[in-house]
Formats: sequence, structure tokens, C-alpha cells
Amino acid sequence: MDAAYTAPEKTPAAKPLAWAWRSRLSYHLAGPLAVLLAAAVLATSEFGWRANADLVARRDAAVETRLTVGAARRMVLAAESAQRGYMLSGKPEYREPYDEAMSQAGPVMRSLQLLAQRAPAQRENLRLLTEATERRLSELSEVMRLFEAGDRQRALELMLTDIGREQMERIDTLVEEVVRREEAAAGTAGRQRERVRIWTVLALAALVLLCLGAVFTVVRLNRERDRERAAHVQDLKGERDKLEQEVTRRTQDLTALARHLQTVREDERRRLAREMHDELGGLLTAAKLDVARVKKRLGDASPEVQERITHLSQTLDAGIALKRRIIEDLSPSSLANLGLQRTLEIQCAEFSKRAEVQVRTDIADIRLTDERELAIYRFVQEALTNVAKYARARHVQVRVQPDGDHVCVDVRDDGVGFDPGETRHDTHGLAGMKFRVQSCGGQWLVQSTPGQGTLVQARLPL
Repeated sequence: MDAAYTAPEKTPAAKPLAWAWRSRLSYHLAGPLAVLLAAAVLATSEFGWRANADLVARRDAAVETRLTVGAARRMVLAAESAQRGYMLSGKPEYREPYDEAMSQAGPVMRSLQLLAQRAPAQRENLRLLTEATERRLSELSEVMRLFEAGDRQRALELMLTDIGREQMERIDTLVEEVVRREEAAAGTAGRQRERVRIWTVLALAALVLLCLGAVFTVVRLNRERDRERAAHVQDLKGERDKLEQEVTRRTQDLTALARHLQTVREDERRRLAREMHDELGGLLTAAKLDVARVKKRLGDASPEVQERITHLSQTLDAGIALKRRIIEDLSPSSLANLGLQRTLEIQCAEFSKRAEVQVRTDIADIRLTDERELAIYRFVQEALTNVAKYARARHVQVRVQPDGDHVCVDVRDDGVGFDPGETRHDTHGLAGMKFRVQSCGGQWLVQSTPGQGTLVQARLPL
């Protein structure tokens, strides 16, 4: 037999050495170059921001200085005007603006002193302005003191001297000088800010261009790896499908186990209810009958003994009532005897009396399967239990109404509420309510806001 002929595989042409060296060099330098360019962009942006912030601070300081010296001049003018009006008219309404202006003297003087400490270039002018303002205010105070002391002639003579006019001219000159220098400084800061902005924009533009070049290089290198990634993605997809199948299987197992545990719990509740009804109920009833016999035979006993017998009878009645309530909580026989509507109304009435909370009900007469009636009963029971434990509510509304081919169950309170997105360790009751509703093919909803109450809602198919 002739041997099969196998054609030799064609090998790709060797890449030029220079191209391979450049590709390898680009691959190794792309990452560090991108990091360096990003660092340069950040450094340039930070430098521009800091320089701009410094210039803005200088501008704000200039504005503050102009406002402060302007306030000082307005304060002196207001005090002088109010003083003259008061001295000429003698009316007390002119005294109030004077007192108000003089009350601003302390804060204004302190502001001028702080400005003098922070602004070395304006320190001398601000010091002279402070001294001139203080002298002018002192002169106004002295004139007002003489006038109110009754020496109006001396007060008018002192007011009409040229000292006040000279002081005001001195204050105006110093204020104008300070404002002129601050305006010049603000103009210089504005020009510097514009230069910094231009240089920052140019530097950022250059760095962005370099970054784009680095990005294009990285993109070109990444394309060479796309084919390898496609194979890995395919493998990962197969593994993901296997994991999803396993998760689905485990979820189904856990759901079946949870339903089984729920059924076992309800069966155990029914068993306990039967034993309590048969055993404990019989004991309590026998004790009640014995007490009645003893009470009848002790008809002529002392009042103290009669009182004890009556208290024992009342205690047994309370125990029998408690036994009935516990049995109903464990296994609500009223569901089968009275129906869902009447059972929920009784449950809400007992809760209202026991928790001292006003409960309003709006419950329709709806016929459901035993499983769903029990699910609604447990849902309302757990919701009311949560209200009593955590809500601190005053009003609760329980609503059970048909909604199309579903029945909607709402339990709303006006309590403290909570944040549903916050992780809590005491939400096992809510989780149990949610699973019970979902196990019956229903939908679950909880809405709450701190301070605005809580709404828990279940929607089950009819």
C-alpha cells in the first residue's frame, strides 16, 4: 500500500527584525508611558488649580479689604449725620441711628486690625485709617457727652471746628488710597490668572495629544490579543453555563427543602395546638369545675376565703383564654369554621386590644385555597407582630381586597419606619413573609421611610 502523501505546512513569512523590535519596545513602554502621561496631566491640572485658587484668594482678600474700609467710612458718616440731626432737632429718633452706628465701631475696628495683620502692603495705611477713625469717633462721643450734659454751647463749638472736617478728609484720603491699591492688586491678579489659565490649557492640550497617541498604541497592541481572548471567553461561557445549571439545581433543592420545613412547622403547630387543647384544656377545665364545687361548699366561708376563691376562678378564666389565643395563633381553626374574612377581623381586634393600637380593617369576603388562606393569615400575623415589636405606631390599616385575578393584602402603619436598603439583623420575619408569599406564586413588596411608617404588601393569585 502506498503511503499517503502529506503536504508540508506553509510557515508564515518571518517578520522584519526592525518591526518586531519596535513592536516589542512599544508593548513594554506603552504602560509606563501612559502612567507618566496621566501623572503629568494630574500634576498640570493640580498646579493650575492651586495657582488659580491662590489668585482667587488674593482677589477675595482685596474685595474684603475694600468692603471693610468702606464699612468704616459709612459707619463714621452715619454716626456724624445722626449726631448732627440729634443736636439740631433734639428728637430721640435721631439718637437711635447714632447709637447703632457707634455699636458697630468695635467690630469694624477689629476687622481693620485683622486686615492690617494679613496685608503687609496695606498695613501702614490701615493703621493710619484705624487711628483716624478712632479719633473721629472719640470726638463724636465727646460732643455727644457735652450736649447731653447740658453744655450745648461747648458741644456746638467743638462740632463746628475744623478738626472733624480734617479727620473726615483724612479718612476719605486713606480709604481711597487703600481702595486704589486693592484695585491695582486685583487687576494684577486677574492678568496673572488669565496667563495661568492660558498656559494650563496649552499644557493640558499637549498632554492630551500625547495621551491619545499612547491610547492608539495600546489599542493597536490590544487588537493582537483579541483572538486569544475570544477563545478564553468561549471556555468561560461553557463554565458559566455549567455553574448556572448547578445553581439552578441547588436553588430548586433549597426551595423544596424550605417548603418542606414550612409544612413541617405548620404540622408541628397543629400537633401542639391539639395537645394543648386536649391535655392543657382538660386540666384547666377540670380545675375550673373543682373551684366551682369548692366555692359552692364554702358558701358560709369568710370573705377572705371567698375573695381567694373568686381570684382563683378569674385566674383560671384568664389561663383558659390565654390557652385559646395560643391555640389560635398556632393553628387558626377559625379559618375553617368562620372563613378568612371573619378570622382576620378577630385577629385584628384582639391585636388592637392587646397592643393598644387602633386598627382599621377593609377585608373582603374572598374564597381561596387552604394554603393561600393560611399564607394570608400568617402574613398579617407576622406584620402585626412586627408593628408591636418595632414600629411604635398608633394606627394600623389592614386591607384585603381583590385586584383583577389577584388578591392584594396591605398592612400599613404610621410608626417610626426604617430604611429598607440598610442591612439589618432582625429581618428574619420579613424574609419568612416574603418566602411564604412567593411559595404561593405571589409577589411581595415592602415600602418604608424613617419617620413615615411602613407598608408591607402581598399580591397572590386567586
